[in-house]
Amino acid sequence: MKKVFLYLYPIKEFMKFFQFRNDKMYDELNIPRPLPILNEAIDKRYRSKGYEIVFVLYPDRELFGLDKYEEDKIIYTDITFEEASAIDERGNVKKDFIPKYPNESLLIEQLGTIDELVVGGFHAMDCVKRVAEVALEYGINTLVDLDLTDLFFSLYKEKDYFDVENYNPDKFKLRMTSKYGEINIDLGERIFDRNYSSPVYGFTKSSGKKL
Repeated sequence: MKKVFLYLYPIKEFMKFFQFRNDKMYDELNIPRPLPILNEAIDKRYRSKGYEIVFVLYPDRELFGLDKYEEDKIIYTDITFEEASAIDERGNVKKDFIPKYPNESLLIEQLGTIDELVVGGFHAMDCVKRVAEVALEYGINTLVDLDLTDLFFSLYKEKDYFDVENYNPDKFKLRMTSKYGEINIDLGERIFDRNYSSPVYGFTKSSGKKL
């Protein structure tokens, strides 16, 4: 049985966006640096459990921040980062920009025949969700590991929550509904259900893979 952990777009532009610009701030605030923990989580949750690790890159960008083992694989999108980004090379917002997405089917087809797929990377509510939903349409047992999406950069700091070795969707739901429902628990549950209604998140009756 072939299992794949697919990480979308580990490039400098995304990785740096979610980190302190001044690296010394991690020491000053006594906060662990995120990338070593992210690498450890990918290894312990997936690589060490028999999953093939596949990174998805834009053809005009290089892998940044994540460890690539010899057995890991890189696949590429059919569009460049410059085509996908709302920001031009000078850092200006493009006028009348219309988002352009990679062809999700072409990404899934590059994986070959697989039985199980877990998706992480950038971004949980957008590209990650889109790719995972196409995989589910292909009949692949699919789940988004929300801990290892862009949400990771806030979640990993929570020692009582983040488990480097395992993803627990029920624990994620409890954490998020508690956050949303600090004033009203019913409101928190409604917000959660709205945000995570896609079956690829694993919270609906017709859901994807369960870890």
